[in-house]
Amino acid sequence: MREFTCVFDLRFRELNLIKAPLSLLDLLEDRFRYFKTVLPELLASPGPLLFILDGLDEFKYQLDWNAPDRDIGVDSKVPVSELIMAMIKGSLLPESSVILTSRPSTDAPKRFFQRCCVVLGFEEDQVKEYTSKFYKDPKVSEKVYNYILDNDNLFVLSFIPLYCYIICTALAEFFSRQEDSDSWSLELNPPRTVSEVYYCYLFTAIKHHALKGKAERNTLRSEVLSLVKQQLTNLGRLAYENLLKSKIMFDIQDLERYGLTPVDIQNTFLSQILVPLKEERVEMFSFFHLTVQEHLAALYCAINLSKQGHIIQALDFWCFGEIPPPSTSPTPLLSQDLHLDQTRVENLQMFTRFFMGLLRTRLGGQLDGLVLAPLEVGLEGEDIPTRLGIWFQNQFKGRQLANQTALNLLHCLMELHMKEVTSRAAPEIRSLNLFKIKLSMVDCAALHYVLQFSPHRLKELNLGYSNIGNRGLSRLAPILHRCESLYLRYNCLEREAAILESAVLKSNECQVKKLFMCGNNLGPEGVLELWNALEQNTTLEELYLDITGITERGTENIVNCLSKNTSLKMLTIVGNDIGEVGKRRLRELGHRRPGLQIIGNFVDDLGLLKAYLDWVEEIRDDRDQMDSVKNADALQSILKGLRVGAGGENGEGVEGENTAKALELETKILELLNAPTHLAGVR
Repeated sequence: MREFTCVFDLRFRELNLIKAPLSLLDLLEDRFRYFKTVLPELLASPGPLLFILDGLDEFKYQLDWNAPDRDIGVDSKVPVSELIMAMIKGSLLPESSVILTSRPSTDAPKRFFQRCCVVLGFEEDQVKEYTSKFYKDPKVSEKVYNYILDNDNLFVLSFIPLYCYIICTALAEFFSRQEDSDSWSLELNPPRTVSEVYYCYLFTAIKHHALKGKAERNTLRSEVLSLVKQQLTNLGRLAYENLLKSKIMFDIQDLERYGLTPVDIQNTFLSQILVPLKEERVEMFSFFHLTVQEHLAALYCAINLSKQGHIIQALDFWCFGEIPPPSTSPTPLLSQDLHLDQTRVENLQMFTRFFMGLLRTRLGGQLDGLVLAPLEVGLEGEDIPTRLGIWFQNQFKGRQLANQTALNLLHCLMELHMKEVTSRAAPEIRSLNLFKIKLSMVDCAALHYVLQFSPHRLKELNLGYSNIGNRGLSRLAPILHRCESLYLRYNCLEREAAILESAVLKSNECQVKKLFMCGNNLGPEGVLELWNALEQNTTLEELYLDITGITERGTENIVNCLSKNTSLKMLTIVGNDIGEVGKRRLRELGHRRPGLQIIGNFVDDLGLLKAYLDWVEEIRDDRDQMDSVKNADALQSILKGLRVGAGGENGEGVEGENTAKALELETKILELLNAPTHLAGVR
């Protein structure tokens, strides 16, 4: 990066405090008082200025990315959300530079930025190094690291340094103790789910602070929790009620309303939970991470909900924003804010997962000391797992679930981790569409956990553009054979994925009829494995291998293997540079298998041309997609395939609608590739 004269660091959690309209000059004079005399001069020549806008996901105001630009100057007084939007879009101080930081889930259009980076955190060897430095005993660090390595949920979280700290703190209680010690007070196995990790972290913080001078180290867990019951209740209520309002910063008056004081925070376990924000002129406090606020809010709800009906009402509200009907007696937890728009419902997803995990913790008796009343049994003798199983069953059976909502319910089932609940819900999942949702390893683990309880084939599993990679596909491997239509397009899959998918196709239990592998870098070695698998497969009817890096070598065994196959009816292999020898092999295969439709050129199939035209139109409408999974490279491959098809043997004499559509597709791709770059017009 070039050198900057001045860097302004603006944090969204601080910008949340601004209520009245203000100008950029007002904002900078207030935040950087020592610059007051030189600010007009700096803003007059803004080229060497850098603005860091930190933590967009914590901004409480909505940003309308599609709103028309307004003529705003450094002296124009506007709402803070409008001011920030003008800086990001470049309508204010376009010569300056802006860096925006956010959680990956925040929907900030990439078209406003020249470069988008993802902070990957630790690599695997750095997780190992971190654990070795966290624990003094190398034997303990090795045990902890191996445990993390064997648990997908923890392994993925450990790549984020803060989570790695939380995990190591939580696991210390399990792996640092002596085998023959009587001082063990956590009657749990080492945590497996995210909510269990956070609960162990919280208990560790409580244990090492609450016991000072009050009890021995072997004090029962329930007694330890009872010592901090009131503080935890107050803290949880603060966390929950403000989470519903998307409020993450609190002044002293806020704390006092919930029975908390700064003195309490300094002298108790709360010092590990709430942190002062010293950069504020008004003394403010915040949970040291948003997930800690979400976890404590969930703990508060898990402690206070004892009636089955109230739990179901709460889930309807948190997951779907549904308000209980007036004829019912709503739970007190819902009385203070009965409106959640879709954005705020989505913001509660991590909280809801924590709640499910903590509900399991309560059912296991591990919240004893905090709860007063036992969970009630239903009118017909139904216990909580049965009622929850019916609730999840109804969601998958009776609703048209949005992609992200469906994924959240899968996570909730995994956090609850109760076989009797998942076994009731999983059979209702007939198809699952997670198209264009970026899936982590934890997401793949949730998919696998739930779908393993489904007794039937899955009509469709659409993971297109989900970026699962080889490791994610490997995590899903045990359930892939039951997917009738399996969409794996553009998923950063390589040869290892082709080998794995070949094993699925060779399985005697394989039920896959349609397999979409387009846009992955399988390469010649990968497709050779697929041809071998198809020699004996009897279920696959359609195989799509567009733009998968197949070369002439990748066709070496295609004739021998596929001529023996009896089930395959369609093979799409366009967008690959298979050379003249590869084309000759395809023609030979066509003679041997006259019932197999082979699409080797784009102009061969009208439906294929229309599908790619729709895709190009989609990219034109949403230019952010040009940054997604090398779509620009894919367009170049399509363009090359169109030209080869038009000039080669197979393209000669093709007339009518196919030719017209092929020319239209070529023209639109050229327009897209040759248009001013999607970065044009932005900073």
